[in-house]
Amino acid sequence: MTFQPKTGDTLYLIGAHGETATPVASALPQAAAAERQATEAVPNAAASSDPRPLVRTFDVFDTLIARRCIEPSGVFAIIEERSGLKGFAAARRKAEAHVLDRPHDLDVIYAELARLLGVEPVKLAALKALEVDVEKEQVIPIAENLARVRHGDVLISDMYLGATHIRSLLDRAGLTARVGLVVTNDGKKTGRIWPDISANLRIEEHLGDNEHSDVKMPTSFGLTARLTRLDKPSAVETVLINLGLRQLAELCREARLRTFSEDAGIRTVQLIQANLNFPLMLMASIELANLVRHLGLRRVLFSSRDCDMWVPLFEEVARRKGVTCKAEYFYTSRLAKMQPSESYLAYARDRIGQDSIVVDLCGTGWSLSHLAERLGLSKVPVFFLHKLPSAKAYEELSQTPDACAFHALIRPDAPDVFNTILEMCNYSDHGMVRDVRMVEGFALPVLAEDERGAADHAAVRAQKETFALAVSLMKHFDLNHVLQLDQPSISAVSTALYQSLSRQQSLRGLYGKSHMDEEVRVRRQIGCN
Repeated sequence: MTFQPKTGDTLYLIGAHGETATPVASALPQAAAAERQATEAVPNAAASSDPRPLVRTFDVFDTLIARRCIEPSGVFAIIEERSGLKGFAAARRKAEAHVLDRPHDLDVIYAELARLLGVEPVKLAALKALEVDVEKEQVIPIAENLARVRHGDVLISDMYLGATHIRSLLDRAGLTARVGLVVTNDGKKTGRIWPDISANLRIEEHLGDNEHSDVKMPTSFGLTARLTRLDKPSAVETVLINLGLRQLAELCREARLRTFSEDAGIRTVQLIQANLNFPLMLMASIELANLVRHLGLRRVLFSSRDCDMWVPLFEEVARRKGVTCKAEYFYTSRLAKMQPSESYLAYARDRIGQDSIVVDLCGTGWSLSHLAERLGLSKVPVFFLHKLPSAKAYEELSQTPDACAFHALIRPDAPDVFNTILEMCNYSDHGMVRDVRMVEGFALPVLAEDERGAADHAAVRAQKETFALAVSLMKHFDLNHVLQLDQPSISAVSTALYQSLSRQQSLRGLYGKSHMDEEVRVRRQIGCN
């Protein structure tokens, strides 16, 4: 599969389509909590005399829960594929459209479907059961909105599925609050539900994804309502869909929707991982797997610390592509390579050989080339996601030996990319490797003290958790269209993702000081000022 980028194709990370920017959205629950505290401190006489319970109300589908396949029609397509009944998806949509103007549930829809297909309704019982099962398989949480649901709140859904089925979907998505549930065919759409609800409950706010049913109608009855569009594909996900990489877009969307934090900084790194860093690292894994197969290599050494998250992703990609090799986390650093102990040299010599490739996120190759020369090796295969141009300060200290054969996904002269941001997105949670001690053939890493603060560690932990979640979600997708991309397409998509990633300058505010402090220390230790 070949991707040719069109002029103007740009990837941005702006949360979800039409949604309030994440830092503001993240602050909403805090603001609401502060408002409630203020209300409790100075009771409003009118409010305190109102006997109706104060609640929030929520729509269900595409507000609290979403479908992995995004649109409801995706469920019908899955049923058609599994059942082998050609034309089922179109007929199912048509049957539902025919009954919208009268009371209906799944039984009524399938009775109409049987009429359209000219078969007895009983013959469609298995398909109806399959639809319920597929809905359960496809349900995913919208964590940010689920986090707002409190005990005693009320969920209101215009839906053909019954309350029992809807509650089972909410349970599967992880809703733990004890809530009320009202299910109608068109109570929200027509507005008829609101007078009845308001007669019994004092509604603080209604949240939903439909501008008419969830905003226009409740506000017409004097209620406060807010639109959520979190379920809609983000800008990045939309571009991936338009490129024909729909399953990758669905995976990124699910990772985004399953994560949430009230902390604006943490939420930012979650979004960056789900929508930018994970798909970029997936592309790099495909490129690397292709290279390993082409060179006939058997051992892939992922350099610490930048490749900490990469190993399990590459292993999954290699497995799917049928590439047989051993992936290993390689304890290394500029300091360990430039000032190696005899023990470290033994460790490196045991691993770097003719059938191995050393992998790093980015770099010039300067320190690795010096290590290879010291080991008496030549033409050591090396893969960088981003190969950097030679650094003057390093070359003045000691010129790069010709000891490595470099391969890279992103070339040194690629425009508008910043390796510092890439490194920040792939931080490990352990200190720099100073040395490796060999005991009975076992490698024991010696780590420097990690001087990063608690905020940095919390953000790194969130990054790792989100990335690991995305890797775990791969089991739900075959990703064949992605895995079969040719090299020009991988390069084009990767460059676009990397350029968008490089625009996430908020990471410099989050990690910038600790990053520069360590860089200064390392350069001083290796004698490079």
